[in-house]
Amino acid sequence: MMQKYLLFLFALGHCFTTQSQSKIVTSGGIATGNGTVSYTVGQVSYNEYSNTSGSVSEGVQQAFEFQTLSNPELTTVNLKAVIYPNPTTDNVMLSVTDSALTNLSYLLIDVQGKVLSNGQVTIADTQIMMQDLATGMYVLKVNQNNRALKTFKIIKK
Repeated sequence: MMQKYLLFLFALGHCFTTQSQSKIVTSGGIATGNGTVSYTVGQVSYNEYSNTSGSVSEGVQQAFEFQTLSNPELTTVNLKAVIYPNPTTDNVMLSVTDSALTNLSYLLIDVQGKVLSNGQVTIADTQIMMQDLATGMYVLKVNQNNRALKTFKIIKK
């Protein structure tokens, strides 16, 4: 019985001493000059470094870095297209208003990623048959030369 009591007290005491990696701080921001430093005021200090120029105190603030990856070969194409009616009960119309775009195709995909139908967009209004499909959500991807231009969410009632 005494062992259970001691184990209970140990567990209870441990609950009160456990800390997570969060802190309520008063302020923070980013300072720039010859470099960039992010700071937080009111944070617990763990290490301090100083010399005649100044001092730096390290805490638990995590470093971050943003990088933008791009491919200069990809150009932006603005596809002007609409799907109607949405939600639908049987078929939808894909209406492309930009006649300058050529070699367009579509993929009708279910929520599991399975391609249900595909075809070429050869005229301004292309009918996409959905009457045999179950009620649910579907994705319609419009491609040009196998590169996705626009994606639509279609609800089938």
